[in-house]
Amino acid sequence: MIAVREHLARASLSPGNIRVAVPALRMFALLALGLLGTASVGAVAHAQEPETVIEGRVVNASGGGGSVDGLTVTLHRVEAVGRQEFETTTDSVGLFDFNGFTNESDVAYGVSVSYQGAFYGMDLNLSEWPPAPFELTVYDSASDDSTLSAAAASVLFLGANPDSGTISAMEIVSLVNSSDRTYVPGPEPMDLLRFGLPLGALGLQLETSLIGADHIQVDRGFALLGNVPPGRHEVMYTYRFPYTGSTAFFERSFRYGAEHLRMLTPVDAMGLTSDSLGDAQIVTVGETRYRLLEATDLSRGTPVSVELLDLPRSGAGASRWDDVRFEYAAPVSLGLLMVMLVGYALWRRIGEREGTVEEEPSSPGQSQDGS
Repeated sequence: MIAVREHLARASLSPGNIRVAVPALRMFALLALGLLGTASVGAVAHAQEPETVIEGRVVNASGGGGSVDGLTVTLHRVEAVGRQEFETTTDSVGLFDFNGFTNESDVAYGVSVSYQGAFYGMDLNLSEWPPAPFELTVYDSASDDSTLSAAAASVLFLGANPDSGTISAMEIVSLVNSSDRTYVPGPEPMDLLRFGLPLGALGLQLETSLIGADHIQVDRGFALLGNVPPGRHEVMYTYRFPYTGSTAFFERSFRYGAEHLRMLTPVDAMGLTSDSLGDAQIVTVGETRYRLLEATDLSRGTPVSVELLDLPRSGAGASRWDDVRFEYAAPVSLGLLMVMLVGYALWRRIGEREGTVEEEPSSPGQSQDGS
């Protein structure tokens, strides 16, 4: 149903709503559309199912939340040859329905609604026909970003390309809204969802689970134009930043803090050290060894500085990680990173009990302060 999610994201470009879509996992969306196109070849020969009613209810999950009476609900019908939209209105308790639809194997459905300046949408699971009534959850809106925090922030330095003089990096932030209100940014620039980037960063590519979010460049980074409902949401982005010589410094202030911060790189890509994060650990995932720095319970705005060592000089050739394109690297690296971090957390607890946690040895010529 990813094609529907992409369509829902585009649907947020309605008059009065300037939030633009960032397609979620776009290569999988294209695959889904391709599968839909294949299925449609034989669809004509199938007997049509009887028409039925698609029923739902808009529910406000905020404590003491506002009324859901009179909201416009949109049903999105998506197939390989095009898209259609149908509208209806909720009654006094949020109930709504759409009449006259049939079960077609090559058609996907989704619903959306706008509420207090925020956009909400969901795919419909029509594996059973007729479909059971469902709920579309909305929340009251708030503009206080103190309810936002990062449950986890991970920075993966993929490799360095001496010919272009750039280092490739990927960051994953698990953004959490701990309230029962959707965060809707206020009118001021600092109200936006802001994320830092290294000086001179280029080639930014972004994926997020936030529906209808786009990004713009801001001072020292980028900002998401989007809303944050209650719960946990992933923001993943890649970029390149310049370096000269054989070392580089990576400095970052974490606007939303981080319950768990991890910075890592393949052992054969570069060295990694930090005065503020301590010594790197060596962890192995599959056949690849990584240097890993970590910290816990970083407060909002905490600055972190990391030194990247043993970078290749011009003519040495890019590392094997540096040339991986984002649309392939991101899903693979995300899965790799998540598996590694979960596995490492378990391994570390066992290793600390048994005294077997491996530490990164100091680089030749480097004192503890990196001089």
